[in-house]
Amino acid sequence: MKYAQIIAQIEQAIADGDLAPGDRLPPERALAEEHGVSRMTVRQALQSLEARGLLRRSIGRNGGSFVARPKVERDLGTFSGLSEQLARQGVVAGARVVSAGEVDGAVEIVRVRLADGEPFAVERSSFPADRFRALLDLDLSGSLYDLLEEHFDAAPVRAVERIEPVLADADDAAALGLRAGAPLMLVDRVAYDSAELVVETARDVFRGDRTRIVAWTSELVRV
Repeated sequence: MKYAQIIAQIEQAIADGDLAPGDRLPPERALAEEHGVSRMTVRQALQSLEARGLLRRSIGRNGGSFVARPKVERDLGTFSGLSEQLARQGVVAGARVVSAGEVDGAVEIVRVRLADGEPFAVERSSFPADRFRALLDLDLSGSLYDLLEEHFDAAPVRAVERIEPVLADADDAAALGLRAGAPLMLVDRVAYDSAELVVETARDVFRGDRTRIVAWTSELVRV
């Protein structure tokens, strides 16, 4: 089936490194002639690859089909900060502080998280002010969990996270360089220290086009 062959050929070229992130594919007309199929068949194959996150497509004078950057995995099997998770995947983590202050008894910190220098997520974290007010005097551009451990002996050891798809509002879209209404992954989190005290509540949104959720299961539970 020509449709599947086009997909397989492009997939293999990406896997072998013949096509790198950012590379532009030939126009639909050229691909159709190369494979002896209609442009509609080519378009369907490219749409399938785009839906799987392997390509990104744009319209206009500089538009076309481009190899997408690999998705960053958000591992739910083990609890760790985003900086550590990105580092394990060979991605350079960064953060840009949007705001930080005390509101209604909590230290609230809003940051845009960066993956290899590109906006990847917006973090909105709150910490009990009576314990963590001094966070506001520290450098907030790195791992907040490292700061909790080093300065407060209150490293989070576990968390409850709830995930759902949402659409970007105007503020998140502007922070992440997306259009309003673009798909995001919302993660609501409550993190606890070894004494079972809440150290953080958070509401983070991740770019849907750059994020893959990974969850490890241990055994089948029968009811």
